[in-house]
Amino acid sequence: MSDEARPHDWPHHVLELRIHGIKNTPPTEMLGREQSELRQTQGDENGGFWWAPKQDEPDRDPDDAPGTIDPAVPPDGVRTEAYSWGRLARYGAGPFLFIGQLFVQLAWLLLAPFGLANAAYWTRRIPTQRPGGEWDAGVGGASLRIFALGLTLLYVCALGSVSLDLGVQCVTGTACTALPEAVTGFFANAPLSWRGPQLSLLSLVPIAGVLLLFLVSRRARARYEAAIFDAADRMGGRGVRRSGRLRPLASEGFWRTARVGSPTERLHLAAAFLLVALLLAWDRMFAGAAACVKLQTFVSGECLGAAFGSRDLLALSGGLIAALGLIIVIVLVGVFAETTSTGDAGDTSVDEFLRDRLRTTGTVTAWVLVVSVLVYLYVGASLWFGGEYAAPPSGAFLGLATAPSIILGVLLAICVSALGWRRGVPHWLSIALMTGAGLTFLAGVAQNPPTQNAAPGPLRLPLFAIAAVLTLAQLILVWRWPYFPSGRRAGPPERFRAEGWAGMGPGVVMLWSLGAAMILSTLLVLGVQGWLVSGSPPCGCATPPHAVLRPPIVYHNFGDVLPFIAIALALVGIGVAAAVLRWVPLLTTPRTRDGRRPLLEQVDAYRDGRIAASTTADRLALKILRARRLAALVHRGEPILGILAALLAVGFVVALAVSYSVVFRWIDALVGPALAVIAAAILAVVVENALTAKERPISIMWDLMCFLPRAGHPFGPPCYAERVVPELRDRVADWLTHDLEPPEGLTLAERLRWRDEQEEAALGEKRPFSVVLSAHSLGAVLAVSTLFTLRPDDADRLRNVALLTYGSQLRVYFGRFFPELFGPDALGTLGSRRPLLGKADPWFTQVERDQDGDPVVVGASGASDPSLVQLLTQEDGSVAWINLWRRTDYLGFPVNSYRLEDRRPDDIDRGADEFGPPRYLVKVATHPDYQSAPQYRVALLDLIARLDTPAPPSPPPPPGNPSRSS
Repeated sequence: MSDEARPHDWPHHVLELRIHGIKNTPPTEMLGREQSELRQTQGDENGGFWWAPKQDEPDRDPDDAPGTIDPAVPPDGVRTEAYSWGRLARYGAGPFLFIGQLFVQLAWLLLAPFGLANAAYWTRRIPTQRPGGEWDAGVGGASLRIFALGLTLLYVCALGSVSLDLGVQCVTGTACTALPEAVTGFFANAPLSWRGPQLSLLSLVPIAGVLLLFLVSRRARARYEAAIFDAADRMGGRGVRRSGRLRPLASEGFWRTARVGSPTERLHLAAAFLLVALLLAWDRMFAGAAACVKLQTFVSGECLGAAFGSRDLLALSGGLIAALGLIIVIVLVGVFAETTSTGDAGDTSVDEFLRDRLRTTGTVTAWVLVVSVLVYLYVGASLWFGGEYAAPPSGAFLGLATAPSIILGVLLAICVSALGWRRGVPHWLSIALMTGAGLTFLAGVAQNPPTQNAAPGPLRLPLFAIAAVLTLAQLILVWRWPYFPSGRRAGPPERFRAEGWAGMGPGVVMLWSLGAAMILSTLLVLGVQGWLVSGSPPCGCATPPHAVLRPPIVYHNFGDVLPFIAIALALVGIGVAAAVLRWVPLLTTPRTRDGRRPLLEQVDAYRDGRIAASTTADRLALKILRARRLAALVHRGEPILGILAALLAVGFVVALAVSYSVVFRWIDALVGPALAVIAAAILAVVVENALTAKERPISIMWDLMCFLPRAGHPFGPPCYAERVVPELRDRVADWLTHDLEPPEGLTLAERLRWRDEQEEAALGEKRPFSVVLSAHSLGAVLAVSTLFTLRPDDADRLRNVALLTYGSQLRVYFGRFFPELFGPDALGTLGSRRPLLGKADPWFTQVERDQDGDPVVVGASGASDPSLVQLLTQEDGSVAWINLWRRTDYLGFPVNSYRLEDRRPDDIDRGADEFGPPRYLVKVATHPDYQSAPQYRVALLDLIARLDTPAPPSPPPPPGNPSRSS
């Protein structure tokens, strides 16, 4: 901490450190001050710490009623600072650089499926970790990495469909009326007039697209991630020896060591080169066989005979090498995701062993990438110099007739398998069932009619039935396995009621990821197709004079299904809204302290299992009741998102199973406009965000995807918490020890060791200074993550740090979706059931259980280190944690219980007033404005009293004497 930032006069013995949430509240609003009154003490233009050097009481608003709480006026002896982190998760250059900003926002949009894949990694069952910095990935880690690789290959297929398929159709005779004549003329000149050179040149498009995504992701990581290495090292407990099993958030290197880094990046790039090489060789090997154009006839004898009868040994050998290389890459991706065991290190330290392992994997993957590039160049050269070859009758690119469908099918099978990862279904059994289902399903697709009037094969329905039975068996196992004796050994089945989607979170989030990738790919392919044929035909006739431009069947089918998915989801939302909004219910509310309640009707509990309707005529009371109802409607996000995942899965199956020419031909006229509306809506959001430098690229989902470290897809968005958590930890430790000076004559290494010892002592022993982390919304998650890094060496409690949260989603969202990180066992709080769709109060069941004192069963992790509540428990048994919430908050919940009189130690959950500061026009308080509520000041003072901080020390010597620097 700099000398300028250190309070030399020490008038404050408590640091109130405010952390904003998902709204990215600016420091001026957090501190209630003008920008000219604030000073940034640490940080840069993207984030840092702010405070008002003059903390005397500012001029009051004349409209404020007497007794109004002003967040700009801290209590006596308290220094209030604001920590701003929101720009770390954004990329903004303002409206003057709109064009460049727009392209960056589009690139971020394409990275969204990768971010969801990273989130899916942390929804798995994450084991407790051994001390020393190793990482145990747990069940499903390798499969999820392979799933992430499949997302990259799916993008390769989409970009290849635009260039290799639609592009080669346009330059070989199909009427692409919007394509400039300069482009067609360029490809009409030798040697590009041949199919081989055309494909070799157009193959650069998917390669360039993947490289662009890689560069955008890499640039963002270089800008945002892990900027404070010394603080990150200390978070791991430098020089501190820990024993037992550690919770993931308390393990060394959680915010420092990348779970997926440069070696995996190289494997993804290598897979892109190899897949393009395989597709190029595929087209040449199967050229001239009409049966190879359609997915339904690809496995026919005619098509396979064309490949084995090919005399082009260069393309054949290149294709075989590319296929073998692609298999090797997939295996390496899975192998590198496995657990690193301390037993492998021998006599070498774990850190040194991990560095050696990283160097080894880096060398191997670098050579794999080099070989992949050489294979791609070899195949491209074979097409360029191999002479002309016969194109299929339609001119379509043969490799993409089947590749996207196969990749989509494999990824869907992994998603269905992932539904059982948390619920204990043996991994090998899920793989066996889904492999059998996938193979029989593919064989059934081959039985589809290849033309409009042709009859399907006789085995189509039996094969589809077998695939359905195997898939149904997997789903039954997922649901029933916890009730089998082998499943009960891990705990009672009721424990999954406290987990998102009943423990099926990994599969659900992966279905979102796959859905996002397919939606973006489909809009890209069909959008380019629509643009290419949007011009006026050269003959002036109503229809193009040449063949119809056809994309790969899977994109066309999914494009036809997509509007029906949107309609079905909209109908569910409309139905739920209609059922909820038709009356004004009386919902239970928490008790408030030193606040005013304008409601005439107070509900302490639901009587006889019924939610009564309001009969009040008071306008303010009715306004607040309606705000509660609207907030309760928004709280139903979890089941709605589960329905979305199920709809996407059905849509994938339909897109793979149905023959376009038979089923979907009658809705093509409706699908085009519907897809145009969807694409326009997405583009409008991107343009709006590009015009606003402070906005998130993909709204709230962006902050949620960027919170946890990248661990699934290497091209995922940057993790802003890798900088936020070290900065917060460093500020807390520095405040607790800023009055200490190291002895004279110490070397640099000795000074660092002395500082670490003092920080550990300051965390576990009473000190003259203390910190209250005041965190709103997502900031509460950042604060909790910071507290787990502050644990002193093998101690079970923090002495000088308290936590004040408000508008928090710790219990119902983060605790349910990421149980090992923020669940009941990690926090030491009560679990929560899922929200209900049909009740006026979506938390009706949980409210009644909390009122009855009947907690939800949660699984014990087996960690030997303390939970968050244990860390914050003081010597007198009080818990230095208070959470404020209100029923009108659409994103705020209790962290422990809906009980009005909480029987847990010192009443963690409290209510906050549901109306804003009493001015000329009173407004309903929702997610923001907690710091203006009177309960905030009361909670802050209660936490300071629980810490029982001694009086501050005497002021330091006058300037001129040596002062400690850090």
